[in-house]
Amino acid sequence: MSVGGPAEHITPYDRLTLDEATMVSLLASRTRHEGLVEYFGAGLHDELVQLARAVRRQRPRMRRRVYVLPGIMGSQLGFHRSGGRPHDTLWLDPIDISFGRLTELKLSGESTLVALGAVNYTYLKLTLSLRKAGFDAVLLDYDWRRDVATLGGRLAERLAADGHDQVAIVGHSLGGLVARAALTHDVGNRVTQLITLGTPHAGSAAAIQALRGTYSVVRKLGMLDMRHDAEYLASGVFSTFASLHELLPGAGTICDFDLFDAASWPVQGPGPDPALLRDAASVAQRLAPADRRFDVVVGCNRTTATRVAQRDGDFEYEYTLQGDGTVPLALGLLAGARHRYVECGHSDMPLSNRVINGTIDLLESGRTRRFAASPPVRRAARKRISDAQLRQEYAGKVDWPHMSPRERRVFLDTLNEPPKRMQPGAPKPRARPATRRPRRRR
Repeated sequence: MSVGGPAEHITPYDRLTLDEATMVSLLASRTRHEGLVEYFGAGLHDELVQLARAVRRQRPRMRRRVYVLPGIMGSQLGFHRSGGRPHDTLWLDPIDISFGRLTELKLSGESTLVALGAVNYTYLKLTLSLRKAGFDAVLLDYDWRRDVATLGGRLAERLAADGHDQVAIVGHSLGGLVARAALTHDVGNRVTQLITLGTPHAGSAAAIQALRGTYSVVRKLGMLDMRHDAEYLASGVFSTFASLHELLPGAGTICDFDLFDAASWPVQGPGPDPALLRDAASVAQRLAPADRRFDVVVGCNRTTATRVAQRDGDFEYEYTLQGDGTVPLALGLLAGARHRYVECGHSDMPLSNRVINGTIDLLESGRTRRFAASPPVRRAARKRISDAQLRQEYAGKVDWPHMSPRERRVFLDTLNEPPKRMQPGAPKPRARPATRRPRRRR
């Protein structure tokens, strides 16, 4: 295996890194593809088969082009292989991650990783549903490690080369910010509608935890990686992502201090890159403000870190149901936009029938009854937990080769699920002494 290039071994996940047309063709085929059944799970696979066949049967309708933009980590990243061999997928290939190859995601000037298509598991259902409804839906990919201004500029170039005078964009999570960055360019006037799903318009505590090595995704990747732990991945890989720094909340939102000031971060443990922090502080100036084209869909009633405090040289998070599990309700709002609310988790939005059908309603008429006009409220006890306590969650390693297909699917499906003890009804977490380790020098 060479660093900075494709590995010689080819995994089953490499073989499933198919271009979208090939994937849809396999799903619509009369022959059942068992690899796809295992990849998607039986339930989602059957839904996609029905959608693929319906799209293949229908006569084309001349509705608007709709671009679907994935969120952060929603595009596959890897290397091209020559000679007709499958691409080498690093994200998301659990086998390569278990080998320790996640370190190759480190973003530097020498990085040769490329986007290899959107993560079909998350976004193909939404895309095919839009096509079934008659829209000319195009599922895009991008290198989500990079800053939103760069990504928005590349999307603007795509819009300029598109040739369509009127297009709509559906952006999930970070994809909504990329779309807003594209709207700052002259070609943005071709966009007649922008629908954002779970977009952290004012940031997310998940970005703080990812940089601290305490976010569920990072911790579970550390369980999967046989060579590195979550702290190493946070300091050596995730701290190089410009986009992650740009997702930090501003002062006065869910915290009373400035997260874009490196001095505000705990000395012990992983943390942000000071240079990326300085660049990220002005991210709002690189995004278009909302106007009549914007519909913002906000998820509610999922256990979410909604406040952050400094406590005894550490960060402490307050969990409530005021969010979608990743984005707090208050940080998902955008002044000047129309807001819609739905009881749905962050990662589930592109897969939820209610969200998909509500999105189609908005594209067709600008109205829908599938979303609430105000946040549906459910009460639960507030719980607090520190980074030191979060480091005790999702510890150890998982034996990926010996897990059943169902166990693997559940593991991947719940990558960003908060710790069980933060769920409503779980016992209050007990404070334990933190393991002190020196901060890595950069």
